[in-house]
Amino acid sequence: MQLRLLPSLFLLAFIVPLGLIAQDVAFSQFYANPIYLNPAFAGSSIGPRVTMNYRNQWPSLAGDFVTYSASYDQFVPSLYGGVGIQVMSDRMGAGSFKSTHLALVYSNHLKLSRSLALKTGFQYQYAQRSLNWQSLIFPDQIDARTGVISGVTSEILPNQGLSNANMHDFSAGMMIHSEKIFFGGSVHHLTEPNQSLIPEAEVKWPRRYTAHAGLNIELPKTSYRSPATIISPNVIYMTQGPSNQLNVGAYVNKGPLVGGLWFRAVQQYQTRTTTSTGLESMIFLLGLQQGVFRFGYSYDMTSSALKAAALGSHEISLGIQLEPYDRGRGPKRVLQAIPCPKF
Repeated sequence: MQLRLLPSLFLLAFIVPLGLIAQDVAFSQFYANPIYLNPAFAGSSIGPRVTMNYRNQWPSLAGDFVTYSASYDQFVPSLYGGVGIQVMSDRMGAGSFKSTHLALVYSNHLKLSRSLALKTGFQYQYAQRSLNWQSLIFPDQIDARTGVISGVTSEILPNQGLSNANMHDFSAGMMIHSEKIFFGGSVHHLTEPNQSLIPEAEVKWPRRYTAHAGLNIELPKTSYRSPATIISPNVIYMTQGPSNQLNVGAYVNKGPLVGGLWFRAVQQYQTRTTTSTGLESMIFLLGLQQGVFRFGYSYDMTSSALKAAALGSHEISLGIQLEPYDRGRGPKRVLQAIPCPKF
């Protein structure tokens, strides 16, 4: 009975204005969904790039969180930067709560010196969220003695049981990088649009601040023919509303294979004076790059108090990276790719 109630409890925590604020989806393959992390990544690989992502968070729970994402971006010489488009769909509570996002992105590429480049990105997003109130479970549907759930609620459901919220959203980001080092930051939901599904209420979509940095360290080759081994330590910090998230990890790349290990620590403000801090999960990654194709699988092993019930989360990414069709044309001074990881 408790597990059947979880979808409703999670949904209420996300959408009802009781001091709790909805958070954005947190992908574990950060760089496999680059323009979601920072709009400045649009066109960062110069050639046309297609990315597809699937995340299933806590599938062991009833009413898990499932997210689909697809994006396309490339560098356009005449615009002195990159353009991109992203579509994302999020489903929670066995489909009771859904959200759909369409984002358009532009990133300006500017070469600062022989070794440094600056990229600034801007994003417009249209988002829609919907809730089927009739699929929720209310207290008067639960038998206090047996725990059996039955009957129709006497609650008055808003909008005849179906609510929608439509939002226009803006974000911005920047990146500075050389051939081996990169760092940047982004701010999402600049205008903090109202995301409430109840017309009489106002629940702002809180800004998401992100800072990220990394570098590539190439180890000496053991032989002339063997592929180089590259170690890439990275750090990503995110804060949104009452939650702070620190991700620390590293990738190891040798030939077509990529392995990664991340630690995710989360701090949440429970009240104005108390906080909850701890290691939320460990992330294990295995990736394969072959030709223009890239495939990655990651598993989040839950380390928090939810580990007994939530177990872990799964994430899959698929990418296609093509060569620039107009190499040698346009202003060469801006044609410098960001040396970030692919996952």
